[in-house]
Amino acid sequence: MDKLILGLLMIKHFTVYEIRQIIRQNFTSICSDSLGSIQAALKKLSQQEAVTFSEYVEKGKMKKEYALTPAGRQLFLDWLKTPIDMGKTKNMDLGKFLFMGYLPRREQMDLLNQTIEGLEGELSKLKQVKEGIQLAEEQAVIQAYLEQKEQLAQNLMEISQTGSLAESISQVAYFELKTLEFGMDSARFQLDWFKKLRQQLAEEKKEVSYGKDQKSGRIRP
Repeated sequence: MDKLILGLLMIKHFTVYEIRQIIRQNFTSICSDSLGSIQAALKKLSQQEAVTFSEYVEKGKMKKEYALTPAGRQLFLDWLKTPIDMGKTKNMDLGKFLFMGYLPRREQMDLLNQTIEGLEGELSKLKQVKEGIQLAEEQAVIQAYLEQKEQLAQNLMEISQTGSLAESISQVAYFELKTLEFGMDSARFQLDWFKKLRQQLAEEKKEVSYGKDQKSGRIRP
């Protein structure tokens, strides 16, 4: 989570609640949107002098707005430049699938139905996120913000090595969209896979039932 927060702060200053809202709306498949987890990550980053904050009062409430430090920017870039390890993500819930054979067939089917339902919900949510993206408008908002934050804009252009602020923002947005598409494609693959397995188990159950009926002398249509 700490690296995700650093990445968000590369382009804008945020409060902890704004960070939580962004994660909740877009990144729950990557990390938790728990306020405690976000605060713990920010505390860790503060201790590493990777982030700093300024305080301000809004509607009578004191708020902290977090920003990236040069050390935090370097920490993020060092991490970003390492190869993507697609085998690193570990889902302990796969252990349930590994040992599902211990359960009776009825419970296996129940679990598969629940898994499929969950994947359908995840895919639907990701589709809604994609449909809700107003790319041109959102990039215009970010550009207007960065034009008021000269240092942030300069850092972004320097790091991405583009010819303009608009190009830098477009480049960032491109990979954000591709990450969303990756999540959707992954959900589709898993959904299709589990549906095929459910169908296989249903057909095997019919064959076993038919065999038992033949042995008992019963004839079923």
